[in-house]
Amino acid sequence: MSVISPYFHPAKLVSYDKANRTANVAIAGLTDGVPEGITAMLAYPIGDDDFDTERELLPGADVWVFFEQGDTSMPVIAFYRRHGGGQAAVDVRRIRQQNIELLARARITLTAKDLIQMQAQSVTIDASTVTITADNMNVKAQINHTGNQNTSGTMAVKGNVSTSSNISANGGITADGTMVAKGNITTQGTMSASNDVVGGGISLKGHVHGGVRSGGSSTSGPR
Repeated sequence: MSVISPYFHPAKLVSYDKANRTANVAIAGLTDGVPEGITAMLAYPIGDDDFDTERELLPGADVWVFFEQGDTSMPVIAFYRRHGGGQAAVDVRRIRQQNIELLARARITLTAKDLIQMQAQSVTIDASTVTITADNMNVKAQINHTGNQNTSGTMAVKGNVSTSSNISANGGITADGTMVAKGNITTQGTMSASNDVVGGGISLKGHVHGGVRSGGSSTSGPR
């Protein structure tokens, strides 16, 4: 038999049926001796239409319920209840769900004084332009790059650089160390060496020629 009650009553969430958007609650004095509790509807805040979104509800949560038209056979979960005595979380706002979407028609701004941290198996950014402005950028990863790269400034690499295609430089290239090329090198300008150039084991700077004769004779090949 239903009892009329116009008040909010403390209850505990027993189970949640996400497909039907109902939950079973235990209400002291009303569901005593009924371990599965009583089925309750859910009240959503304005802007949270369950046609478009879902809120995760966990069994064991302490909630407030009211009764539709005061009928105690028709409870409705309205709010979570507070926890005092040092039990409540402090300085943290958490949103938990299997999937979370933030949909903005114009702009999303994330601002933090100290740190913004992302942790995931994979992060994908799909945009026409990505702009990063920072004093320093540290990347600890293997980088696979497809497309053109334009660098205005100095690039320092500590380690090996490998390419399976062409490298074009509209400017100078300086190598502080040994440069090895497995293939041909072609220049449309002057090649200069402050020390020596060795080809086929023969020094350009220190090689000699045999068969030197006066007149119009040719010398032997360099050695």
